[in-house]
Amino acid sequence: MYDCIIIGAGPAGMSAAIYAARKKLKTLLLTEEFGGQAAKSAEVDNYLGFTKISGAELVAKFHEHVDSIGVETKTATVESVTKQEKFFEVKTKEETFQVKVIIITSGKVPRPLNIPGEKEFLGKGISYCATCDGPLFNDKTVTVIGGGNSALDAAIELEKHASKVYILNINEDFQGDEIRKDHVKASKKIEILSQAQIISVGGDQVLENLKYKDLKSAETKDLAVDGIFVEIGWTPATKFVKDIKLNNLKEIEIDSVNKTSIDGIFAAGDVTNIKDKQVIIAAGEGAKAALSAWEYIITKK
Repeated sequence: MYDCIIIGAGPAGMSAAIYAARKKLKTLLLTEEFGGQAAKSAEVDNYLGFTKISGAELVAKFHEHVDSIGVETKTATVESVTKQEKFFEVKTKEETFQVKVIIITSGKVPRPLNIPGEKEFLGKGISYCATCDGPLFNDKTVTVIGGGNSALDAAIELEKHASKVYILNINEDFQGDEIRKDHVKASKKIEILSQAQIISVGGDQVLENLKYKDLKSAETKDLAVDGIFVEIGWTPATKFVKDIKLNNLKEIEIDSVNKTSIDGIFAAGDVTNIKDKQVIIAAGEGAKAALSAWEYIITKK
């Protein structure tokens, strides 16, 4: 029987693990991968104590901290969470765990394009992480799909490697920060295709081209590319939890102390309905959730 199981190891999950361990809770951290969205950020320049650091480097420091405090971790995909009379059961593909409280910090997963060819060319030219896979496209032609900060960041990251970067934006203008927009518009490597909707992708063994609809002219056009980076948003990773209250964006609703609608389940980070999705906020929310979980356990005792 664990005191606390934390599901997800982004900034919120790792922060929660550290605080739970400090409170001497028998804690298990379950995750598919360490870092979450933060690990995929090319650059983080607003985390306290670091004027500039890559997401991967920052996450590595978080992971090192978690390891140093002796938190038990397992790489696993959580399939279900069920409430029993006096405890919860957390099931993965391989094991079932019993626990007194749960903290959900599962973050978000990339939203797919849902177009013909996407699944077939995933890993063969289609990627959801420019920071991870950008170096594989040195001197290649790539396309970023999207129009927000994630798409702009991806384009900025990819111009370090690719010979040419297209951005297909379904809207007329970007929805991101002005500093990012200015960088992209000034770049000689980046070409913006606005009001462009991707229709399908194709190729032989690997990705070779895409088709898109020019919404201004209603024409269907072809574009030869070696890589496509999908940056059209993220959806909360909540499939494994049933009967928990979600908002209209499918985020877990929490109160000021990170309680969910199910007694004994807490949540933190980007999977929740907190207003701003930032690394430093997620880390703080994870700490709050762990402290609330600890208080819940001692109160129940």
